Amino acid sequence: MERISKIATLLLLLVLLASACSKPEKKELSGTWRWACTSGGIGGWYYTPESEGFEAEIVFKGSQFTFYKNGKKVISGSYHIDYDVDETYYTNKGETDEPFYSWFNIRFHLTEAQCKKMSEATDGKISLCWHKYLATLGYSEAEGEVLSFCEA
Repeated sequence: MERISKIATLLLLLVLLASACSKPEKKELSGTWRWACTSGGIGGWYYTPESEGFEAEIVFKGSQFTFYKNGKKVISGSYHIDYDVDETYYTNKGETDEPFYSWFNIRFHLTEAQCKKMSEATDGKISLCWHKYLATLGYSEAEGEVLSFCEA
């Protein structure tokens, strides 16, 4: 009887350890993001809807996205999210050891043809096509029910 109890305890311990080692849950976005700006480069360029004369938005649904310029569909495809933890900052500065996600990358999976279409549609002002057709959008802020993005 004691042997059965030890085996049951060992099995329970193994199950608990296996569940603790599981991958984090898959994160997805949902909703509409409006283009707020594009910035960067050696010249320090900065483009906005006002300076370029067009509106743009990305609609996320599940693991898919659709990019619109002035309300018309330009491209669509899939994406995934990479989170990057900044170990030097904490949610409660010394009160907890839990780091927060200081930023995240939204990586778009696009073909060369999609990148060309995107560049032509926006006169090169918005490109989701860096790093071998995986690109990054940075920080977003809530604007009511719509999020904004600034590409860097």
